[in-house]
Amino acid sequence: MTSRSLNSLRKKMQSMRLNQRLAWRFFGGGRQDALVSMISTISIVGMMVAVSVLVLVLSVMNGFEQEFRDRILGMVPHARVWFEQPQLEADNLLEQLEQEPGVISVLPFSDFKALATVGTQAQPILVQGTDFKRFKKIGHDYLVAAVADAKREELGPGDMIMGAALAKKLGVGYGANIRLMVVQAQASTTDQYALHSVKRQRSQTSIHSLRVAGLLRTGTELDQSIALISLSEAARIQGTNNTVQGVQLQFSDVFAARSEARRVAQEYGLMGRLSDWTREYGNLYTAIQLSRQLVVLLLTSIIAVAVFNVFITLGMVVRHKRPEIAILRSMGVSQRHILQVFVWQGLLISVLGCCLGLALGCTLAWLAPGVVDLLQQSLGHEFLSTDIYPINYLPSQILISDLLLISGTALSMSLLGTLIPAWRAAQLKPASVLNGQER
Repeated sequence: MTSRSLNSLRKKMQSMRLNQRLAWRFFGGGRQDALVSMISTISIVGMMVAVSVLVLVLSVMNGFEQEFRDRILGMVPHARVWFEQPQLEADNLLEQLEQEPGVISVLPFSDFKALATVGTQAQPILVQGTDFKRFKKIGHDYLVAAVADAKREELGPGDMIMGAALAKKLGVGYGANIRLMVVQAQASTTDQYALHSVKRQRSQTSIHSLRVAGLLRTGTELDQSIALISLSEAARIQGTNNTVQGVQLQFSDVFAARSEARRVAQEYGLMGRLSDWTREYGNLYTAIQLSRQLVVLLLTSIIAVAVFNVFITLGMVVRHKRPEIAILRSMGVSQRHILQVFVWQGLLISVLGCCLGLALGCTLAWLAPGVVDLLQQSLGHEFLSTDIYPINYLPSQILISDLLLISGTALSMSLLGTLIPAWRAAQLKPASVLNGQER
């Protein structure tokens, strides 16, 4: 670089430092000017509150989305394929499906609906026969007192794994006995006394005694209605010889579950019915996404109000500092420098408020789950029940991208908000202000 370029750069740096020092003096207001300091502090607090609330709410929404993917979609099948005819054995098919690219879990199933009763308590229940050894690979973190022996890989005759919330409703725990009432359809018969041949479907209710061999506690709505038994036990209860009705698949790309399941079904000639997770949980995921977008829109408007507060504050500072601005202009300070001084002052207020808001918001987001859990335990009341909400605890996930987006949005809006009062300060005429002609 030439000496001329170095001198030019040095002058620019000196000018910037001078502008920043003036902005800081106008921001502080001095001991004799408490009004400027007070309104500047109010603006900082307003920006801090807006940013911290936005960080907290976005972190909670991120937590809900993450728990939905990890817990709910981590436990439920991403796709289910029903066989055209139930099969007695499907081990070879399961091993082949596990080798497919993108498939992370394969479970055989045979499910039916029943009524679980204990004394005078009764709850509808979805009973699913499954391969417990395969199920433990994806659900071992959520099993509580499972089959007494943690090394045991199969459910014995009469053993049942029950959702923790369902067990609480029935008032049972590990080792308790329950009765399972199952309605079974019988063969059709023809009414010979009718004018026309009419086929009637008869049904019969069977009662089975099962033992709670473990609890499934995922902290989600799955705990409300699900129970697991072995495939052979499911076949015995249903009175059939066929044990496998279909397969449940989980994929690495959850959003491609339907197309991947269709591809697998066609490749292996599985001509039965097919469904994916969007049928049961698609509305919930869409609601989470929509709520997140609405919350962002709402809280961005709060930041806009805080920025408007900065705009009003800077306008008041400009009006209050008119004599000082006139003196600086009469000393030869250019309009551009006056403009930069008040832009720096507006950004100083916004940066301080934004940094304090990010720190407070991250702290609240980090403490919120523990505080809510402590309140639930202290008061004995469940604020987030899986009867209403998808999970029974408050999750939180702080994303760097959200922090950058929030701070970038707040500072960009603040910069725009400072331009008008800064421009008005630069346009003041020193002679008119000092002579008292301009107020």
